[in-house]
Amino acid sequence: MPPGPPLELNSVEANHPRVSILYSFAVSTIFRLSIDPTLLPSGIMTRCVTVEWVSQPGGSAPEVFTRDIEWIRVPKHFVDECVKWPYTRNEIDISEEAAIGVMALFLHELAGAEILTVLQIGSGGDYLIEIRGQPPLQAESSGIRDDPNGYESTVRLKQKCSQVLSKSDNGFASVVAFSHPPDQSVRCQLHYVSRTGSGSNYPKVKKRKSRKQE
Repeated sequence: MPPGPPLELNSVEANHPRVSILYSFAVSTIFRLSIDPTLLPSGIMTRCVTVEWVSQPGGSAPEVFTRDIEWIRVPKHFVDECVKWPYTRNEIDISEEAAIGVMALFLHELAGAEILTVLQIGSGGDYLIEIRGQPPLQAESSGIRDDPNGYESTVRLKQKCSQVLSKSDNGFASVVAFSHPPDQSVRCQLHYVSRTGSGSNYPKVKKRKSRKQE
């Protein structure tokens, strides 16, 4: 899928109408994208994200490209709450919630998926999702505030892929590092995995041009 226009965080309401992603996770997502661990200049409401994407049927080399996430149309009261967030939520919860917000955007954009319902602890994934014309799949998400060497997110993704496949024959695993080397950028690894063709084997990554290079 070629790089496209920025993904608006507010779109999760329309794209995932059965769940309350915006209400539950918008503040954490904006906080991690714009305040901590990287403080954006005042007035900037867009953040570039490097995406490592493995599509169905899995097992192929991940595609790597960049997409912007913006929160221009998010209701102002969500943005205003960000200043209170480090006194309200612990760091791990903020990272996990922000990762769900990012995953929700890219699941819809890249796979055409809709989140149907939350899954209870022990089910293998965080959410049950549906891609048009296919049986429901599990999706598991994890967030990392700072991954200075790039190792933690790689290990975490392998763990999440295994977790999905422990309870299901296939699904998606997503890990978002909000500060990732070499330039402390945001990196989202979103992999489709299956028992017959898993993207968790980490074949050589093929690079795609960024929007600036197109």
